[in-house]
Amino acid sequence: MKCLIVEDEQPAVKVLLQHISSFPELKVESICNNAMDAMTVLQKSKIDLMFLDIQLPKMNGFQLLNVLPQKPLIIVTTAFREFALEGYELEVTDYLLKPISFQRFAKAIGKAYKVNQPEAPIINSQSLFSEPFIYVKVDREFQRIALNALMIVESVKNHVKLITHDKTYLTLMSISELELKLPPNFLRIHRSYIVSKLHIEKFTASYVMIAKQTIAIGSHYKLAFQKWIQTN
Repeated sequence: MKCLIVEDEQPAVKVLLQHISSFPELKVESICNNAMDAMTVLQKSKIDLMFLDIQLPKMNGFQLLNVLPQKPLIIVTTAFREFALEGYELEVTDYLLKPISFQRFAKAIGKAYKVNQPEAPIINSQSLFSEPFIYVKVDREFQRIALNALMIVESVKNHVKLITHDKTYLTLMSISELELKLPPNFLRIHRSYIVSKLHIEKFTASYVMIAKQTIAIGSHYKLAFQKWIQTN
């Protein structure tokens, strides 16, 4: 699916690109920071899916939708909940509130796949959550990693190591970039470690143990860890 990002805030563009990178079936054709440039791209290129911010300079996202003779699938991205009703009246595929988590993004992509390829196996919102996964680039290939099997993420210089039940993968990215891709059942406990809550075997106030590996809880992350303990 060829994608167009229409967004005027660079941090939001970065988050979308990071999320999109986990879906090899998605290809970003262009990025526009205003509606007029987006109209030009839509006239020249076949776009299957548009990620559309509402608050844009000169012409907002809904005004753009109202003047388009033919629309691709639309996923609205905005910080304003009050636009939701108008968005659904314009028959958008989904409506994402910023900051956009990877889990919520994956659900929206599942809806888009279902509309674009109704007979396609595996790729739909139900399967994305029954067997959640991410793609990471290992050497020159994108490797699918089941999140249920992922136990530990470790920062190693400018790479991250992903440790599963039976294998370890090394990918070129920062641990903070990967953190944005992970659902809420993963917890950052150290500047160099993210752990799966599902795989924590033992813990104290200063460390957790997963797969016989003891991982220290960093001082900056103890409060978040304590809050998780209190709610579980």
